[in-house]
Amino acid sequence: MAAASLGLVAYGASRTAFVPTAQSSVSSDPGMALRGAVAGGAVAPGDSTTVSRGMVCVSGAMVVAALGHAGNHRSRGVARKAVEELVVMDAVDDAVKAEPEAPPPPPPFNPSGEVGVTAPLGFFDPLGFSKVGDEEGFRTLRLAEIKHARVAMMAAVGAVFQCLVHFPGFEKVPDGIGAVTSGGNGTIGFAALFVISGALELVFWKQDPNKQVGDFGNPLQPGAPLGYNTDMRNFELNNGRFSMFAAIGIIAAEIVSGKTAVAQLGF
Repeated sequence: MAAASLGLVAYGASRTAFVPTAQSSVSSDPGMALRGAVAGGAVAPGDSTTVSRGMVCVSGAMVVAALGHAGNHRSRGVARKAVEELVVMDAVDDAVKAEPEAPPPPPPFNPSGEVGVTAPLGFFDPLGFSKVGDEEGFRTLRLAEIKHARVAMMAAVGAVFQCLVHFPGFEKVPDGIGAVTSGGNGTIGFAALFVISGALELVFWKQDPNKQVGDFGNPLQPGAPLGYNTDMRNFELNNGRFSMFAAIGIIAAEIVSGKTAVAQLGF
């Protein structure tokens, strides 16, 4: 563009310098000729055309130069904007690479992989109470199972123990389940046992959501292998399940036969 502008300027200047004038336009006065001025003479028609043409050339050169300057400025602006966008994109890419990848979501809760699934039955839930993904519901059912299992273990052992040993004040209380309905100290003892069990469950042995189901602490602290580990939890659940059947069987057999737990064993 700069070269084109210089060409146009040179072209206009040459047209002005070499256009001939009419003979009548030059004065015969030597003084006037020496000064190079035309006094009172008429200017030839070609002079105005030459001047106008030169002005057009100069103006065109200025316009072209201005447009070239604006184009260069716009080009520099576009280039600068492109560089800035590349810098921003690089910064975003670096930030994305710097961020740690999110860990994959954990698999849904599966009750078949919990403690208590042992041979020979494995995962035994014929009625479908435990649902995949329902961890809260499973914890509620497992807590009820453990509490009933512990009560059944004490009940099964107590049904046999009471036939052999009587505490002071309970010598005249009949053996078996008749002790609860006989009145007197037997009924009072059952009421006291009911109140103590309710206080332990509602006040002292409340389930902590941050602990395993049924973990209420161990006052004896025997340590391994009798501590709260997977093997001991499986032992407790299996013995508790057996004791629930045993306690129900003892009560049902006594109602039908009238024999206490020891008498049912043939003693």
